[in-house]
Amino acid sequence: MNKKSLLARWQGDQLSEVNRLIAAITGKSNLHHKDRSFPASPYGLTEAGLEDYRGVTLTETLQYLTVQGVDLSYARFEDSASLNTSTFTHCGFDGVKLDGRFVTHTFSHCSFRGAKLNNARISKEFHDCDFTGCNLSKVIANDVSFTRCRFSGANFRWAIFTYCRFEECSFEGAICQDSSFAGSRFKGETGLLPVWDNAILDHVKFLSFP
Repeated sequence: MNKKSLLARWQGDQLSEVNRLIAAITGKSNLHHKDRSFPASPYGLTEAGLEDYRGVTLTETLQYLTVQGVDLSYARFEDSASLNTSTFTHCGFDGVKLDGRFVTHTFSHCSFRGAKLNNARISKEFHDCDFTGCNLSKVIANDVSFTRCRFSGANFRWAIFTYCRFEECSFEGAICQDSSFAGSRFKGETGLLPVWDNAILDHVKFLSFP
Protein backbone atom coordinates (compact mmCIF):
# COMPACT_ATOMS: atom_id res chain seq x y z
CA MET A 1 0.00 0.00 0.00
CA ASN A 2 1.23 3.48 -0.82
CA LYS A 3 1.11 6.51 1.46
CA LYS A 4 -2.16 7.83 0.01
CA SER A 5 -4.03 4.57 0.53
CA LEU A 6 -2.59 4.14 4.03
CA LEU A 7 -3.93 7.54 5.01
CA ALA A 8 -7.29 7.08 3.29
CA ARG A 9 -8.14 3.73 4.90
CA TRP A 10 -8.67 5.22 8.36
CA GLN A 11 -12.29 6.10 9.09
CA GLY A 12 -13.42 8.75 11.57
CA ASP A 13 -14.77 6.26 14.10
CA GLN A 14 -11.55 4.25 13.97
CA LEU A 15 -9.43 7.33 14.62
CA SER A 16 -11.65 8.42 17.49
CA GLU A 17 -11.36 5.01 19.12
CA VAL A 18 -7.58 4.80 18.63
CA ASN A 19 -7.04 8.22 20.19
CA ARG A 20 -9.46 7.40 23.02
CA LEU A 21 -7.50 4.24 23.85
CA ILE A 22 -4.18 6.07 23.71
CA ALA A 23 -5.51 8.90 25.90
CA ALA A 24 -6.31 6.27 28.54
CA ILE A 25 -2.68 5.11 28.81
CA THR A 26 -0.47 8.08 27.92
CA GLY A 27 0.93 10.82 30.17
CA LYS A 28 1.71 11.16 33.86
CA SER A 29 -1.95 11.00 34.84
CA ASN A 30 -2.11 7.35 33.73
CA LEU A 31 1.15 6.10 35.26
CA HIS A 32 -0.81 4.32 37.99
CA HIS A 33 -2.59 2.05 35.51
CA LYS A 34 -1.32 -1.53 35.56
CA ASP A 35 -1.80 -2.19 31.84
CA ARG A 36 -0.41 0.61 29.68
CA SER A 37 0.35 -1.46 26.60
CA PHE A 38 -0.20 0.06 23.17
CA PRO A 39 -3.62 -0.94 21.77
CA ALA A 40 -3.88 -3.52 19.00
CA SER A 41 -4.41 -2.12 15.51
CA PRO A 42 -7.75 -2.69 13.77
CA TYR A 43 -5.63 -3.64 10.73
CA GLY A 44 -3.66 -6.33 12.51
CA LEU A 45 0.03 -6.81 11.79
CA THR A 46 2.20 -5.72 8.89
CA GLU A 47 4.19 -8.22 6.86
CA ALA A 48 7.09 -7.44 9.17
CA GLY A 49 5.00 -8.45 12.19
CA LEU A 50 4.42 -4.92 13.56
CA GLU A 51 1.12 -3.48 14.76
CA ASP A 52 -0.20 -1.76 11.64
CA TYR A 53 -0.79 1.88 12.47
CA ARG A 54 0.58 3.16 9.18
CA GLY A 55 -1.14 6.36 8.10
CA VAL A 56 -3.04 6.88 11.36
CA THR A 57 -3.82 10.38 12.61
CA LEU A 58 -2.87 10.90 16.25
CA THR A 59 -4.03 13.77 18.42
CA GLU A 60 -2.51 12.33 21.60
CA THR A 61 1.17 12.60 22.58
CA LEU A 62 2.85 9.26 23.23
CA GLN A 63 4.30 10.08 26.63
CA TYR A 64 5.73 7.96 29.45
CA LEU A 65 5.02 4.80 27.45
CA THR A 66 6.98 1.70 26.52
CA VAL A 67 6.11 0.93 22.90
CA GLN A 68 7.40 -2.12 21.06
CA GLY A 69 6.71 -3.47 17.59
CA VAL A 70 4.44 -0.71 16.25
CA ASP A 71 4.57 0.69 12.72
CA LEU A 72 3.54 4.36 12.66
CA SER A 73 4.97 5.09 9.23
CA TYR A 74 3.27 8.05 7.50
CA ALA A 75 1.30 8.77 10.68
CA ARG A 76 0.01 12.29 11.13
CA PHE A 77 0.64 13.99 14.47
CA GLU A 78 -1.95 16.72 14.88
CA ASP A 79 -2.35 19.48 17.45
CA SER A 80 0.65 19.17 19.80
CA ALA A 81 1.00 15.39 19.54
CA SER A 82 4.61 14.13 19.65
CA LEU A 83 6.93 11.34 20.82
CA ASN A 84 7.79 12.55 24.28
CA THR A 85 9.64 10.83 27.14
CA SER A 86 8.88 7.29 25.97
CA THR A 87 10.81 4.17 25.05
CA PHE A 88 10.34 2.82 21.51
CA THR A 89 11.77 -0.51 20.32
CA HIS A 90 11.44 -1.98 16.82
CA CYS A 91 9.05 0.76 15.72
CA GLY A 92 8.55 2.35 12.29
CA PHE A 93 8.32 6.11 11.76
CA ASP A 94 9.12 6.23 8.04
CA GLY A 95 7.74 9.32 6.34
CA VAL A 96 6.23 10.83 9.50
CA LYS A 97 6.07 14.60 9.91
CA LEU A 98 7.24 15.64 13.35
CA ASP A 99 8.65 19.05 12.51
CA GLY A 100 8.87 21.32 15.51
CA ARG A 101 7.86 18.49 17.86
CA PHE A 102 9.54 16.56 20.66
CA VAL A 103 11.25 13.29 19.71
CA THR A 104 12.65 12.25 23.05
CA HIS A 105 13.91 9.54 25.31
CA THR A 106 15.02 6.11 24.05
CA PHE A 107 14.71 4.65 20.54
CA SER A 108 16.14 1.22 19.64
CA HIS A 109 15.98 -0.45 16.21
CA CYS A 110 13.60 2.22 14.90
CA SER A 111 13.30 3.56 11.36
CA PHE A 112 12.87 7.23 10.46
CA ARG A 113 13.52 6.86 6.73
CA GLY A 114 12.32 9.95 4.89
CA ALA A 115 10.83 11.43 8.05
CA LYS A 116 10.51 15.20 8.49
CA LEU A 117 12.05 16.08 11.83
CA ASN A 118 13.08 19.62 10.92
CA ASN A 119 12.97 22.00 13.89
CA ALA A 120 12.38 19.05 16.24
CA ARG A 121 13.81 18.82 19.76
CA ILE A 122 15.66 15.52 20.03
CA SER A 123 17.02 14.02 23.21
CA LYS A 124 18.57 11.10 25.05
CA GLU A 125 19.39 7.84 23.18
CA PHE A 126 19.11 6.32 19.71
CA HIS A 127 20.46 2.82 19.08
CA ASP A 128 20.54 1.06 15.69
CA CYS A 129 18.15 3.58 14.13
CA ASP A 130 17.85 4.41 10.43
CA PHE A 131 17.59 8.09 9.48
CA THR A 132 18.20 7.56 5.75
CA GLY A 133 16.88 10.55 3.79
CA CYS A 134 15.57 12.17 6.97
CA ASN A 135 15.11 15.94 7.19
CA LEU A 136 17.01 16.95 10.33
CA SER A 137 17.44 20.60 9.38
CA LYS A 138 17.28 23.07 12.28
CA VAL A 139 17.05 20.20 14.79
CA ILE A 140 18.23 21.03 18.30
CA ALA A 141 19.94 18.19 20.15
CA ASN A 142 22.15 18.47 23.21
CA ASP A 143 23.98 15.61 24.96
CA VAL A 144 22.29 12.93 22.85
CA SER A 145 23.79 9.48 22.21
CA PHE A 146 23.60 7.84 18.75
CA THR A 147 24.94 4.29 18.42
CA ARG A 148 25.16 2.43 15.09
CA CYS A 149 22.72 4.83 13.44
CA ARG A 150 22.51 5.42 9.69
CA PHE A 151 22.24 8.98 8.39
CA SER A 152 22.68 8.31 4.66
CA GLY A 153 21.45 11.28 2.65
CA ALA A 154 20.13 13.02 5.78
CA ASN A 155 19.74 16.80 5.77
CA PHE A 156 21.55 18.46 8.71
CA ARG A 157 21.38 22.03 7.36
CA TRP A 158 21.34 24.60 10.21
CA ALA A 159 20.99 21.78 12.76
CA ILE A 160 22.59 22.09 16.21
CA PHE A 161 23.98 18.85 17.66
CA THR A 162 26.08 20.00 20.64
CA TYR A 163 27.95 17.66 22.96
CA CYS A 164 26.42 14.61 21.28
CA ARG A 165 28.04 11.19 20.90
CA PHE A 166 28.07 9.32 17.59
CA GLU A 167 29.47 5.79 17.74
CA GLU A 168 29.73 3.56 14.67
CA CYS A 169 27.35 5.82 12.75
CA SER A 170 27.43 6.29 8.95
CA PHE A 171 26.81 9.57 7.11
CA GLU A 172 27.16 8.73 3.42
CA GLY A 173 25.75 11.60 1.38
CA ALA A 174 24.62 13.56 4.44
CA ILE A 175 24.38 17.35 4.03
CA CYS A 176 25.93 19.29 6.91
CA GLN A 177 25.97 22.82 5.52
CA ASP A 178 25.70 25.57 8.19
CA SER A 179 25.25 22.99 10.98
CA SER A 180 27.00 22.78 14.35
CA PHE A 181 28.44 19.73 16.07
CA ALA A 182 30.41 21.72 18.62
CA GLY A 183 31.71 19.66 21.53
CA SER A 184 30.47 16.36 20.04
CA ARG A 185 32.40 13.10 19.77
CA PHE A 186 32.58 10.74 16.80
CA LYS A 187 33.89 7.22 17.22
CA GLY A 188 34.21 4.79 14.32
CA GLU A 189 35.65 4.50 10.84
CA THR A 190 36.74 7.84 9.39
CA GLY A 191 35.42 6.80 5.97
CA LEU A 192 31.86 6.85 7.32
CA LEU A 193 32.01 10.50 8.40
CA PRO A 194 30.19 13.17 6.37
CA VAL A 195 31.58 15.93 4.19
CA TRP A 196 31.56 18.75 6.71
CA ASP A 197 31.28 21.74 4.35
CA ASN A 198 31.24 24.75 6.68
CA ALA A 199 29.87 22.95 9.76
CA ILE A 200 31.02 24.24 13.15
CA LEU A 201 33.36 21.65 14.67
CA ASP A 202 34.74 23.49 17.70
CA HIS A 203 36.09 21.06 20.30
CA VAL A 204 34.87 18.02 18.34
CA LYS A 205 36.71 14.76 19.07
CA PHE A 206 37.30 12.07 16.45
CA LEU A 207 38.17 8.62 17.77
CA SER A 208 39.00 5.84 15.31
CA PHE A 209 38.80 2.16 16.12
CA PRO A 210 42.19 0.43 16.39
